Amino acid sequence: MNVKNTLRKAACLAAHLAALTMAVQAQAATDTASLAYWGERQFGQSWSNNFTPSLMATQSQTYAPWLTQIGLTNTIESAANWGKGQLLVTVDTGIVANNAVFASGQVANSLSSCAATTFKCSNGYTDDNGHGTAVAAVAAANGTLPFAVNYGGYRTAAGSVISVAPNANIAVEKVLNAAGSGYDTDVANGITKAANAGASVINLSLTYMNGAAIVSAINYAASKGAFIVWAGGNSSAALGANANTTGLTDAAIAHLIFAGSVSANNTLSSFSNTPGSGALVNAAGTKSSYASRWLMAPGENILAPDVASGARAFAAWSGTSLSTPIISGSLMLLESAWPILKTNGTAANLLLNTASDLGGRGVDNNYGNGLVNLGTAFQPYGTLNITEANGKSVAMPSLTGAMITGGALGSLSSVQSKLANYTALDGYQRNYSVNLAGLILTRPTAATVNPLPTNNNTGPNKMSLADGGEIAYQISSGSGASTFGPNALGDAPAAQRSGYIMLTDRNETTVAFGYGDTMPSQYAYTKALFGSDAAALAAGTLSTDLATLAQGGTQLAFGTRLGADTRIALSYSGTAVPQETFMADAAPSWMTPNASSFGVGLAHRLTDNLQLGVSWRSLDEKNGLMGTTYDTSSLLNLGSGNHSSEVGISALITLDRHHTLYLEASQADTQSASGANNSVFAGMSALRSQAWGVHLASTDLFDAHDRLTASVQQPLRVTEGAVDMAVTRIDPVTGVPSTGLQSVSLVPTGRELDYKMSYDTPLSPMQKISLQAGYVQDSLNVAGNNAASVGMNWSVAF
Repeated sequence: MNVKNTLRKAACLAAHLAALTMAVQAQAATDTASLAYWGERQFGQSWSNNFTPSLMATQSQTYAPWLTQIGLTNTIESAANWGKGQLLVTVDTGIVANNAVFASGQVANSLSSCAATTFKCSNGYTDDNGHGTAVAAVAAANGTLPFAVNYGGYRTAAGSVISVAPNANIAVEKVLNAAGSGYDTDVANGITKAANAGASVINLSLTYMNGAAIVSAINYAASKGAFIVWAGGNSSAALGANANTTGLTDAAIAHLIFAGSVSANNTLSSFSNTPGSGALVNAAGTKSSYASRWLMAPGENILAPDVASGARAFAAWSGTSLSTPIISGSLMLLESAWPILKTNGTAANLLLNTASDLGGRGVDNNYGNGLVNLGTAFQPYGTLNITEANGKSVAMPSLTGAMITGGALGSLSSVQSKLANYTALDGYQRNYSVNLAGLILTRPTAATVNPLPTNNNTGPNKMSLADGGEIAYQISSGSGASTFGPNALGDAPAAQRSGYIMLTDRNETTVAFGYGDTMPSQYAYTKALFGSDAAALAAGTLSTDLATLAQGGTQLAFGTRLGADTRIALSYSGTAVPQETFMADAAPSWMTPNASSFGVGLAHRLTDNLQLGVSWRSLDEKNGLMGTTYDTSSLLNLGSGNHSSEVGISALITLDRHHTLYLEASQADTQSASGANNSVFAGMSALRSQAWGVHLASTDLFDAHDRLTASVQQPLRVTEGAVDMAVTRIDPVTGVPSTGLQSVSLVPTGRELDYKMSYDTPLSPMQKISLQAGYVQDSLNVAGNNAASVGMNWSVAF
């Protein structure tokens, strides 16, 4: 049995329009805002050519007040590309496709048709009523209003956008005749044809019917992925007189929304139906109340074309027929921004769950879920999650700083670039760009070169022994003063205790041990390998080898002769042991590197003026990689137990009695490693790092016992290597996220070069002055991170 469907009076009654027309004619010469019908007759001009299509994608816009009422902004429109790529199909009275509010080609002629089966469409799908054109315009008119209007609680500025999704395409299925009536079989056929046309959203601004034909059509449309928005009705009554709708699939229920109307001040329109107590019932008998699928949208005095009154006429339309396309347009914006919402069939649920509550708290039988709120709908829903390389998710709020860069890797600029635009997913699997680069910190203590401290010693203190040997020492209790003796360290805090003692006998066997960073371990190693001249140069510079990444803890060195011209040296150094603390603001233990280095070297004197050395050194890092430190349980984890080995060559050249040149170069290789289970890094290729230095020492230049040292060096810098990083990509058509691995270079953007010059000269037997200048290019291997320093030290002995 066919059930007749007619457009309800509140959508736009003929009598209502007639009264508004008379109101306009009576007030056309005044500035009174109570205008409801506009056309060239009333304004005495033609503005059809001024209706501006296709502006939305190019500039910021002003939006009609009923659109800002639902939270629509230019930011949201831009994020959704103004609905581009979506297809709205109105099942209505047809459309006037060449109306000025639509862009050329926006209405898809090939997808539009007369779907009526109970009457013939003499004009095809062309609208011979006006209702369908107005409805389509509210959802997707492509242009701006050419005049200002103040009416019905809304003040609309000239140039305002009057539709929700202006870049969406439109198709129509004509199922209502010129009088606005048709039958349920017509409507059901229209829904089916709309689904076959590929509709993103099917808009039904007509009376809801729940017969078998309609239910079957809704089920079919939902199976094709189309969302359905149906007007709640204009009878000031409960939807369907509280009668249930049976036979719907779960998918159909999830794709269906009913529309109620509110005024400009968000109160229930006097004509609007309410959800009442009826329900949608699936095949298993499970009920979903109408209220749970009900949304409110503005539906009073909405500006839209009135083709019945003229090709360029507008009217103020009222009814749930106008609320419906506002919701339809909102769905299209969401689907355009996140195709996953269509793929998963969740766009309607999202819009319902992000509505602004009206009436009673929560879902109620008058306002349903409340007012459409696009501002909330476009924000992440629930917790954002990051996908790790193992496919597991980790919540954004749980992420904190977990890596400190430094050493040969620089600032990890390529990794930071990826993290700065990383993909996180919300509760609806929508992708958001998040900035995780802040989780990587640059080690602050090495970023600049400080002036020479006034109490700084340029080398260890020395005492000559009676048998021709020597003791070099430098011990600090934390106060900055050097002391010597069994109580030198006293009760100083462990973190401040540091000291160094080196014994060289008359046979030039050297033994050294110490703790802390009073003197770099390379001093003793170079002394053990070459002798005092090279050792002094090493002490005055920043050495370039792997041992620089394992400083601050225990230091051991041993060297001895293997023959008249050959020496062997061994060394060990480690980082400081983290001290237990109970302070609330204490830095976490992972910030302290945990590394150790072992080295062995041979030196051979080729001539009186030339010694060559070959060294091998290893580095083991428990919570770091080439000087970068991290929490091994964090998202940014390059693995634990990383092992590196290095081969170096060096040369000590005595140019003459006053000039000594020390050259060094090394290459380190780090084994490839797999990432941690809880990291965004899945694995790392083998790394290669290189370093070199040139150091010159000159004495007795301008005065007896003065000394000039100059050096230029490149500390260890990674030259080859990459890490496999988890990267989430979004399918542009389906929106489905997939996480794969992408190789990201670990080669720093900069190349650190350290330039240093110092000059020491005695002023008297009891006084000495030291001058120092330095410049660091691309400090920490970060391009553009430059620093310069100048220092002076005047010391007096008593």
